[in-house]
Amino acid sequence: MGFTVTDAMRADIKKAVEDLEKVTTGEMVCVVAQSSARYIMFPLFWSAFAALLLPLANPLMRALELHEDFEVTFGVQSLAFLLFAALLLCTPLRHKVTPAGVRMTNCHRYAFEQFFVHKLNETNKRTGVMLFVSVAERYVEIVADKGINDKVQPGEWGGIINAFVADVHAGKVHEGFIKAVASCKDVLVKHFPEVKDDVNELSDNLVELPQAGFLS
Repeated sequence: MGFTVTDAMRADIKKAVEDLEKVTTGEMVCVVAQSSARYIMFPLFWSAFAALLLPLANPLMRALELHEDFEVTFGVQSLAFLLFAALLLCTPLRHKVTPAGVRMTNCHRYAFEQFFVHKLNETNKRTGVMLFVSVAERYVEIVADKGINDKVQPGEWGGIINAFVADVHAGKVHEGFIKAVASCKDVLVKHFPEVKDDVNELSDNLVELPQAGFLS
C-alpha cells in the first residue's frame, strides 16, 4: 500500500507546526511512515498452511472419479505455496493476514524509535511531542516527553488520535495531519503557553519514512 507525500502536504504541515509553536512552548514533530515493518512471517505461514491442506482434496477427487485426471502432489503443493506467497506478500493482503496485535506492536515500537532518533527527548524543557502515523496499518500515535506528560493526561490525546485514524481510513492523511496539529495546539496552549524568546529546537518539516526494514 503506497502513499505519496506531496509538496502541498509538506508545506501545509510545516505551516501548521509553525503556527502551533508560535503560541506554545511545546515542540512538535510530525512523522509519516509508509509501513512500520515488512510483514513476511504470517503471509508465509498461511501460504504454507494452505499448501499443506491441498492433499485433502485427493479423496474428494477419487470419490468424484477425477483422480486419474489430476492429483495433488508435492510439486503441486510447492507451486501453490509460491502462488499463495506471491499473492500475500505483494499485495495489501499481507497486512490483513497479520494479526492486529502484531501490527500495532510494530507501529508502537517504530513510533518510539523515531521519537528518540529525532531527539524529541532532548529539548531544553522536555516539551517534545511527536505526531506519528503509519499509513499501511492506519495507525496513529502521539508520543510526548516527560515535561508534556507531567501536565497533559493521556486521555486528552485520545479524541485527536481517533479522529486522525478515521481520516487515514478515509484516505485523508493530509487533512488528518492538519486537523490533528490544530487540535494538539489547543491542548498544548492550555498547559504550555508561549514564553518570550522561546527557541525553536526541532525542525518543523514533515519527517517522511519509507517502509521499515524490521521483519515481522
